[in-house]
Amino acid sequence: MHLDGVQVVAELQAAPFADRRLARRLGLMAERFVAKPDVSFPKALVGSAELEAGYRFFGNAAVNPDAILGGHFDGVRTRAQQEDTVLALHDTSVITFRHDGERRTDDGELLPKQRFFVHLALVVTDDGARRPLGIGGMQTWYRGSSFGGGGWHDENNRWSEMALLTSQRLQHESIVHVMDREADDYWLLHNLTSNAERFVVRARIKGARTRMLVDDDFRQLHEAVAMMEAVVERDAKLTKRRKHRSPTQDIIHPPRESRMTQLSVAARRLTLKCPKKHPSQSKARRAATLAPTIDVNVVRVWEHSPPAGEQPVEWVLLTTDPIGNVEQVLKIVDRYRARWTIEEYFKALKTGCAYETRQLEDQHSLANALAIFAPIACTLLDLRSEARRAPAAPANLVLSRSQIEVLRALGRMPLPEEPTQRDVLLAVAALGGHIKWNGEPGWLTLARGYADLVMLTAGWEAAKLQQARDQ
Repeated sequence: MHLDGVQVVAELQAAPFADRRLARRLGLMAERFVAKPDVSFPKALVGSAELEAGYRFFGNAAVNPDAILGGHFDGVRTRAQQEDTVLALHDTSVITFRHDGERRTDDGELLPKQRFFVHLALVVTDDGARRPLGIGGMQTWYRGSSFGGGGWHDENNRWSEMALLTSQRLQHESIVHVMDREADDYWLLHNLTSNAERFVVRARIKGARTRMLVDDDFRQLHEAVAMMEAVVERDAKLTKRRKHRSPTQDIIHPPRESRMTQLSVAARRLTLKCPKKHPSQSKARRAATLAPTIDVNVVRVWEHSPPAGEQPVEWVLLTTDPIGNVEQVLKIVDRYRARWTIEEYFKALKTGCAYETRQLEDQHSLANALAIFAPIACTLLDLRSEARRAPAAPANLVLSRSQIEVLRALGRMPLPEEPTQRDVLLAVAALGGHIKWNGEPGWLTLARGYADLVMLTAGWEAAKLQQARDQ
């Protein structure tokens, strides 16, 4: 089932509010925001009465992100059931507003540094297309606040809690949770393996969190990894990585130019040992509940000969998936590569939906607004990612028949008789003001073009319906 703007509106309108007036209000707002995902609330909502009702909805104590997304979670589960295996991509992003803003916490204090964090699970297909099926879970917090109720349910445990919650919601027999090295924690590995969850988690192999092993030849994970022999070599294209706003991120993910390289891949089974020391008192208290050892499969991917001055690529992946043959090992690598999809998703959310410009005054309202835009961003991600992955594929895989008809009749650039996904991507971006010789369309022009397409299609279908009635 294809996730488009119409489907998103229907799912949000199905939110399980006891007061159905809230669901109707949410459905109306979703229609406005799908049509204009990048414009301000005063421009998206029609008239002062609708705008005031929208602000009341955001601030309503009976409204929260889980309730807003309740119908969407049902839709994600339905779409996931049609797939043999799905990937749940997990990541955390910082939502940053103007530093001189007045946004406040629910306690009335200024929001620290005018920012908060969102941890999210994006569910995508495992067929190589990585098509977004929707959001499996979302949690927001700011530094100094409790996370998910306090106690052990704190910021450090967000990876584990979100993975288990997503699996519970999807009720799917084959989910693979994919996480970057920030998630590497023995508590996470213990919880996932104890609950028979599948995962691919990038390990930290340097620094204080080096994993200890139960092994006759090696004491630490990085020692065993360094001696692993390649089972296959693979040519790969490394994408360009821009300079980050954060110096810390530049150290973790150094800027680089796009290049082709050859990667070596190795795999073996190892037994991890439970840490004796724990960085916090809460982790020390729960240590008694942890399994003393965990058996995992370890896949190493590394670059033998990087260009001069470039940092070599190296991933060490911890997984429950089998490594019995080369095909299985490469499948694990491809599943981890899918993690970059969630980084593109956050760009669609922040830029395509212009979330960081939203003028709301408190954390509760901001979180509720984020829940509405979270599935809308999936529709933008789907359109652009599919056009990049399979530019020559038929356009009807990403747009409806009516939308293609509108682009052909009212668009700013001609469409061929059998348009491709690449053709309609450029046609949608052109509606938003993109000029084809100015490079790839950005998230903002794509969002504006998609907004125009939604509105034009609504009028197009209404005109066809009226014509049919007249006949």
